[in-house]
Formats: sequence, C-alpha cells, structure tokens
Amino acid sequence: MTKQEKTALNMAKFIKDQSLLLLEKLNELDMDGPADLCERLHEDAERLWQAMGVQLGEE
Repeated sequence: MTKQEKTALNMAKFIKDQSLLLLEKLNELDMDGPADLCERLHEDAERLWQAMGVQLGEE
C-alpha cells in the first residue's frame, strides 16, 4: 500500500470514528432528527472504510 493510499484509508477511518462520536453526542442531547442523519452518515462512512480496505488490500 502506498503512502497516499494509507493516508486515504486513515482519513476514511477518522471520518467513521468521528461520526460515531458525534452520533453519541447527538443522542445525549436528544436531537433525534440530526442523530438519524448522523447514523446514516456513520453507516456510509463505515461501508466506505471497509470497501477501501478491501480494494487496497487486493493490490
């Protein structure tokens, strides 16, 4: 894996992790609408991170 690929994968993981933290905060604040949006964001970020890992792992 090149340095650029590793950087992109790390960025995707960071977004996944941060979206989960934001989701937890939104739930604490009882912000249901934004929490629903954030949950979808987190799920998409997790799928992105996994897909990137699979693709980069194949090379």
